Amino acid sequence: MKTIISILFISLSTVSFSQSPITLSNSNMPGNNDTLRYSNANINSVGNYTQTGANFNWNFSALVATSQGRRDYKSSFSTPYAFFFLGLNEYGEKVADTLGAGPLTITNYYNYYKKQTSPVNAYVVDGSGMTFSSIPVPSYFSDKDELYLFPFSYPKYDSTTFKFSTPSTSLIPIVYSKTGYRVTKCDGWGTITTPYGTANCLRVVTTQYARDTIKNSFIPIPFGFNNNVRSYQWLTLNSKIPYLEITGNLVGNNFTITQVRYRDNYLVTNANVIDPIIDVSALELYPNPVNDKLYLQLNKINAYEVYDLNGKLLLQGKSGIESFIDCSGLNQGLYLMKLDYKSRDYYYKFIKN
Repeated sequence: MKTIISILFISLSTVSFSQSPITLSNSNMPGNNDTLRYSNANINSVGNYTQTGANFNWNFSALVATSQGRRDYKSSFSTPYAFFFLGLNEYGEKVADTLGAGPLTITNYYNYYKKQTSPVNAYVVDGSGMTFSSIPVPSYFSDKDELYLFPFSYPKYDSTTFKFSTPSTSLIPIVYSKTGYRVTKCDGWGTITTPYGTANCLRVVTTQYARDTIKNSFIPIPFGFNNNVRSYQWLTLNSKIPYLEITGNLVGNNFTITQVRYRDNYLVTNANVIDPIIDVSALELYPNPVNDKLYLQLNKINAYEVYDLNGKLLLQGKSGIESFIDCSGLNQGLYLMKLDYKSRDYYYKFIKN
């Protein structure tokens, strides 16, 4: 860890606000046994995300969910790489069961985070664990990536360095390293509203300026490239992960959104629509996303039903002359369709624009 700058701007205590900005500490970060669900949102449903200020009200209630995910955190002692990441304040998050393919397949991939108090009070990325050819392989940040320095409130500006590398060993044919610095700025506070609810928040812009390098037996000379990533975050006292996070690539001054996700509840509650989604592309349902008409070969199915993510039945019909389903009356969002095809139920996800 090497802190370049940690500046707390001039106090604004002389200005009268209707409320005060919240202050975050390590206790507000993810920890042991935290199961945190989020929804991915349609990028086009975000609206204006650049506006900010003191005592500002951000309204993202029009976000359209397209899918859901879950982030699970465990004490490092309860993970496969406990021996390598020991510590009472060390937590692992499983990222993937399998990554890569063929001889480059790795399994049981975890990221590790630490709530540290020394040398600085911060929530840091400590490293990762993976299994390659049945051998556990730890990788560490030799210069840890401080995601947030505490106490964290408005206004604040931090800049810290980081350095990460997979081990240089004959066990793994590729060596990957990342070096650079992170700039984190809290430039606003107030309230945020999403489909999940409304909460007091801090608005944070964090940018990772990194140089990634790859070296393997086929390319003995390291191959490097810039990898600059920016994230707009709205942090609250109780959500643990960002209430809303807008992430994208930064090339020069051009920011391109690649992902939008917000803290959420489990959306589907009806038992009829929570079975695994089975691919029914052979039924030729299109387009997806749909504006008005969802076309399909109705002569191949016996009946259909369309549900929202609360399990409410919205549309239904049987095989007939029409070759499409009229979706013009649906609101923007993610829907599930149940199809009775050859006396078996199938489920299909589609998005209404």
